[in-house]
Order: sequence, then C-alpha cells, then structure tokens
Amino acid sequence: MVKQTTIKMDLLSAQHSIWERLVRITKSENIGNAYLFSGSPGSGKEGLAIKFAQFLNCNNADEQACDICPSCIRFKKLQHEKLKIIVPLPIPKKNTNDSVSKTDLVIDEYVKSISKKAQDLFYKIQIPKANRILIQSIRELRRSLLLKHDSVGKNIVLFFDAHLLSSGQAEAANALLKILEEPPENTTLVLVTDHKELMLKTILSRCQHIQIPRLPDDFILEWLINNDLGADTADFIAGLSRGNIHQARNLSSQPVEDTIGLIRSLVQTVVSQSPDKWRTFTQTYGKLAGHDPAEFKFHFSLMTLWFRGAYRLRKGVNTGLKDTSIESDMVSFNESFPHADLMAISLGLEDSINAILKNLYMPLILTNLLLDIQGYLRE
Repeated sequence: MVKQTTIKMDLLSAQHSIWERLVRITKSENIGNAYLFSGSPGSGKEGLAIKFAQFLNCNNADEQACDICPSCIRFKKLQHEKLKIIVPLPIPKKNTNDSVSKTDLVIDEYVKSISKKAQDLFYKIQIPKANRILIQSIRELRRSLLLKHDSVGKNIVLFFDAHLLSSGQAEAANALLKILEEPPENTTLVLVTDHKELMLKTILSRCQHIQIPRLPDDFILEWLINNDLGADTADFIAGLSRGNIHQARNLSSQPVEDTIGLIRSLVQTVVSQSPDKWRTFTQTYGKLAGHDPAEFKFHFSLMTLWFRGAYRLRKGVNTGLKDTSIESDMVSFNESFPHADLMAISLGLEDSINAILKNLYMPLILTNLLLDIQGYLRE
C-alpha cells in the first residue's frame, strides 16, 4: 500500500461544527458513557475522538485543550494513564512454536502504530492480517476498568474500526455489550467506524451518535499544497478525493497519469462484456481482497468515486474535475449509457468492499457484481 506521510493541519477548524458540539457536551458536565463517531472514510473521526479524550482530561480547557498541561502532554503522545486505544489485531494462533515471537511482533507493530498516530491524527492504523477486534482485547479492557478507581480525570476508551467488533461470531461485540450494560464509573467509551451498518443494534442503542461529515474540499486542497503538490495536481486530487483524506494521501503518492490510467482500466473492465476480462478481474481482485484488502478498497473506492462523479455530471452538479480527461471520460460514458443506474453501480461497488469485512467468498461476489453492472447499464 502507499506510504503514509505526516499531516499537520487544524482538524478542529475543518470540523468546527462537530467540535463545538463536543465542547458543549463537555461543558454541560452531562458526559455520556458511550459515543459512536460514524461517517464517511477519511473524515477525521479518529482524530476528533483523540482530541475529545484529551479535552475531557485537560487541566486548563477552554474551547480547546490547552496542549501544555501535564495531562495534555501525555495525551499528545497517546501515552496517558487514562487512555486506552483498541484496534483490530491478528487472530493469535494456538499451539505453534513461534506463537510468542509473533505476539511480540504484533505488540511491536501496535506500539509503532500508536506512535505514528500521535504524530499524525490522520494516520490510519493498519496492522497486517488484523481483520477483527479480538475478544481478548475486550476481556483485558474489562479487567483494567474494574481495577481503576482514581476519581481524578476520566477514563477514555477509543475503539478504532469498531465495526470489526462484529467480525466472526461477534464474540467481542457481545463482550463489549456487557460493559455497556453496566458501564464503569468515570469512564467514557468512544466507538469510531466507517460502517455503522455492520454493528450490532444492541450496541448502537447504547451509544450517543455523532455523525461526522466529510472534510471540506478546501481543507484537502490546502493539505495537498502544503505537502508540496502543484496547484493543478492538488486541485485534481482534491476533486477526486471527495473529502476523504486517506484517498487524497493515496492519490498524492503516485503520478496523476497512473491514477487516470488505473481508473480508466477498471471502469472499462467492469462495463465490458469480455469473458477474458471478467475472468482476470475476478481472479485478480478475489486474491487481492485476501492479501491486501486496503489496496482492494483503494481501487474500488476509485471506481465508486468515478461513477458517482458521472452521476453528478449527468445531474448538472459540479464534479470537482472540470476540464480534466476524467470528466471527459464521464461525458462520453453518459452519452453511451444514457439510462445507466449509476447510483446502483456505486452502491454495488461499496457492497463489494463491505463483503471483505463480512468474510464472504469474493470471487462469487465479484462475478455477481459484474453481472449486476450489465443490468444497471441498460436500465
């Protein structure tokens, strides 16, 4: 996957309406036991959760955390005694000779990822082969919360990719439910997810929901320019990213020509009727879904953005890609397929991404996707 670079931007200004709401919650002193931060990918949800946790424990908080008190200094390093961050981890293998060494490697990877997250709130923690939040993590959390009785400060537990609590037989989700049913004193849990629809309804019902909007295009554009991209390239990538900072990071790491070529190739394949292209597509992306799900998601997100862009163009809405070859391709596509159900195609692509999270058989999912697209093209 593409390399992640450090971002130093003002997230709270970009999401000012959400931050104002969190400030009101804190000042009301009516802080809930559990919150759900949900919304589109790359909108800064995890960073906002970290800032919220820091704000709740700041010794000199006003409209923001002070950043200089002892509590804030430890929070900025994500090394605060009141903070616990739970992320997806690889499933431990039982009865293997190298199980201890592999556990050490996972711990080391976790520590490194937390350090990178402290430096860059937009950094996405992606530990290799981590596809669920483990029940062991929830059991350890329960034990640690039962032992904490210090009334100074508030215990904060952040769950990143919280929808992965429901992976497998949802053992972790059910274990967390017991904590939510009898919440520990002086503790707030914040569950962060791109996929609220994959979470147990019993968990959702016990959380106060905060919907995070996508980041403004101007924010993405400013970040790209601050990271040494030319104005034209930055404008193109900002338009294609649609408020997703992760997408912008990925796109900025490779030449624009390569991105355009990849999008064209993918779109041409999924709308074609060539058995050979279909066979290659299902085999390639069926394997990629297992070996590198992040890359799979990146490619399918590009296609989703393209078809949504074609839909906006058809409706006369600004695509953010004016006077680019990508928009020209969309014009030609709409002329060739004037009745295509573009939103249905976009949703089908998103469902294919979600199928990975559900551990479904991807070659079959992809074959059905291609068949469905043929139907949507002629509706």
